[in-house]
Amino acid sequence: MRNPSPDRNSQSAPETGYRRKAVGGTIVTGVGAVSRAFLQVLAIVLLARLLTPDDFGVMGMVFPIVAFAGIFQEAGLNLAVVQRGQISDEELSTVFWINTALGVTLCLLLIAAAPFVAAFYGEPRVAALTAASGTLVLLGALAAQHSALLNRAMHFGRLALIDGLSLLAGTALAIAAAFYYRTYWAIFLLNFGTSVAYCLLSWTFSGWRPGKRASLRQVSDILGFGAHFTLGTVATYFGRNLDKVLIGRFWGTTALGYYERAYKVVLMPILFVHNPLMRVALPMLSQTRGDPGRYRRIFMLSFQLSLLLTVPGIVLLASAAAQVVDLVMGPQWIVGAPVFAWLAVACLGQLATGPLTMLFVSQDRAREAMISSVVTSIYSSVAFVIGLPWGATGVAMAYAFSELIRTPVMLWYASRSGPVSFADTGRAILPFVAATPLCFLAVTHLAWLTDGRASPLVFTLISSVAVYLLAIPCLLLNQAGRQCLGEMVSIGRSVALRTRAAA
Repeated sequence: MRNPSPDRNSQSAPETGYRRKAVGGTIVTGVGAVSRAFLQVLAIVLLARLLTPDDFGVMGMVFPIVAFAGIFQEAGLNLAVVQRGQISDEELSTVFWINTALGVTLCLLLIAAAPFVAAFYGEPRVAALTAASGTLVLLGALAAQHSALLNRAMHFGRLALIDGLSLLAGTALAIAAAFYYRTYWAIFLLNFGTSVAYCLLSWTFSGWRPGKRASLRQVSDILGFGAHFTLGTVATYFGRNLDKVLIGRFWGTTALGYYERAYKVVLMPILFVHNPLMRVALPMLSQTRGDPGRYRRIFMLSFQLSLLLTVPGIVLLASAAAQVVDLVMGPQWIVGAPVFAWLAVACLGQLATGPLTMLFVSQDRAREAMISSVVTSIYSSVAFVIGLPWGATGVAMAYAFSELIRTPVMLWYASRSGPVSFADTGRAILPFVAATPLCFLAVTHLAWLTDGRASPLVFTLISSVAVYLLAIPCLLLNQAGRQCLGEMVSIGRSVALRTRAAA
């Protein structure tokens, strides 16, 4: 008879290895995310008090242009490097020089396009900002493969340190410029200082240097993967930036300033929770796609953990936007509270669909990702145009309704194939679908009870505790939620043991 022991041992060893990597990656990535979130909030709070909505609107006109150029600075090649099974040093060098050539070209194009961008908006201040922003694209291209190599090797500690130090440099530079000069250039310097530091630190910590190049034929699969994701990202760009272009063009800098700041605030959960978790989970998913059970467990845990960390907070912003905006940005921004609230509702849908990118990338489904991005972009663009006559608030409201309709369709499309099924995603989000109205009712009831008597700080703290205390028990509603709680408790114990051992 077959001895089952070796099979169990062979299965448990990789499982233990991945759990150890997950725990270590979660610890360092979590610490890094918290530090970056603190710096980001600090920048939002101080810059909002030192600058005006008009200042943010001027820079907000440039951001879509830079974001479009930024799509091509990496051309999807960084994701291709992370998910590829094996890659040689010569192939990496070829990809690096392709990225560099793209970065130089895009930098020059932004300089040439600067006067035309200013003419489009009818805002002369935009010209110099657009030209200067070419450096951001070039710096991003130079750092792309070095950061991809660190991610591929699961050097999460180094990546967290790079992220934290670079954002610290950019934040310090921006706050100093805003304090002494009260200029919209401070917002540019936040991005410039961060990009310079990120590029230098990525080169330093990765230790890799480009060398002899391989032929383009040897990297044709990488270029093909990158091309599909680039096309998809181009489509996503229009779905995420056309709203800002339209508001800036037809409603001016002040309206765009409110919208742009609201967008940045509601984007924080994606930047500081989803993206770090994806950084930890994506290499593991790519390496375990041949083991459906383990693949499913890794995805479900990262998916539900991201929802648990983000959904209650976004519901709080949607239901008490005025109090949160007053606390974070100051009373002069309260007039934009409806924009914050509706964009928070839109973000609820994105919190459910954002992690699905891991399925497309890890399963090498670049073409399907491109199709979903194109369809989503067209769909969102129609919503923006419908809401535009009612200003920034109308655009945000139309966007919110469109995202809530899109979410279940996207969940179905992403899970049509692979180890994670549509039923799996449904079971994962069910506890949060139940928690959302409970959290909304709790916050609105607290607002009614206090009737404006509580300070924004006290109200926000009490509401934050309430929404998370309501959300966590909702995980007990089904088996997927209970498994998630069990995994989180297990990881928490591992973190405690590691901390105790280190002490």
